[in-house]
Amino acid sequence: MPNEKNKLSNAMRALWMVLITSLAVPFFAGFIVVALRLLGPATDFLLPPHGAEAIGEVGVDAFVWSALPATVAALGLTPFVLQHGTYGWLHAAVAGVIAFMAGAVIFPFPAAGTLPFLAFLAGLVGIGMRALLIAGGILREAPEN
Repeated sequence: MPNEKNKLSNAMRALWMVLITSLAVPFFAGFIVVALRLLGPATDFLLPPHGAEAIGEVGVDAFVWSALPATVAALGLTPFVLQHGTYGWLHAAVAGVIAFMAGAVIFPFPAAGTLPFLAFLAGLVGIGMRALLIAGGILREAPEN
């Protein structure tokens, strides 16, 4: 008898993965940027130069900026979900880094030396998002053979 996690088709898994990723990843990106800003002088070298924006404005800016890269990463992972019902942690990390860098090219910001660190964080967010989708029953833990 199939359990609850196996009732979803791969097409439904892909749809939910794209929808959830497109909203949750920007939230996590905004949360991380706000957390790094709140840590103040200890983490200023990790973030792009900033003015005197309010902390809420910083969080909303990060959310809005990261919406396109999050959606691009999710769409890039869609073929894996359609075929296997899941994707690996390395796929998630690579999609996060590539989508972040594409976003930085399309919507540049003064980040100079912080781009590698921010791209690394994007990869970690991608891995975390995969774990969240598996825990929520959207993605399979391992591909079906």
